[in-house]
Amino acid sequence: MDKCFITGADEALQDLIPWWISNIRRHDKDTHIVVADFGMSERWHEWTKRNVNHIIKYPKHHKHSWFWKPHTMIKAPYEYKCWIDLDCEVLQNIIDIFDYVDGSNMGLTEDPCRRREPDGRDWLATGVNVVKGQPNILKMWVEQSENSWLRGDQEVLHEILKDKKYMQDIVVMPMEYQWLRILLAQGKDHTNKKIIHWTGPIGKQIIREKRMK
Repeated sequence: MDKCFITGADEALQDLIPWWISNIRRHDKDTHIVVADFGMSERWHEWTKRNVNHIIKYPKHHKHSWFWKPHTMIKAPYEYKCWIDLDCEVLQNIIDIFDYVDGSNMGLTEDPCRRREPDGRDWLATGVNVVKGQPNILKMWVEQSENSWLRGDQEVLHEILKDKKYMQDIVVMPMEYQWLRILLAQGKDHTNKKIIHWTGPIGKQIIREKRMK
């Protein structure tokens, strides 16, 4: 098995791990699952270790755990790696997501809910991203995330892509691979969406209500 799906959790969101895993396993029994421990409790670490193929332990990040995200894409011991944020609900088998990358690039979807930059650049949403191996754009993202002053990993990648030459290292995937909660709130839906990203505190509340049904 040379492919994996990855997510990460700290104590604030560790209770979402079983929900995240079950959504993937409902549609895909085989692709390996990796979870990065960004500061989970010992009990949740042990539960996760028993229920996934590989777990990666990180020290508590000095700013926010999501800055470890690009690093896990380097460290996961697989050739093909797809990161999916813990607040993403997988609705279909998404094994075809790995077809978008060839070792020189990174696949992401656009983020139409953020205002386009004055220079015409769109935002890319890093809640779902996929690579083969360790492309240069991923290594740069890791390096720039280590001591960034920006809000999060998405902003770090956006800053890198200010230099338009790096856009050649990006494959923009269809929005179905990361349909954002805000789009649904705006009345915009897609009949073939593959993943819903339940962003923000409202999204986490929706997820926890779903689990109780």
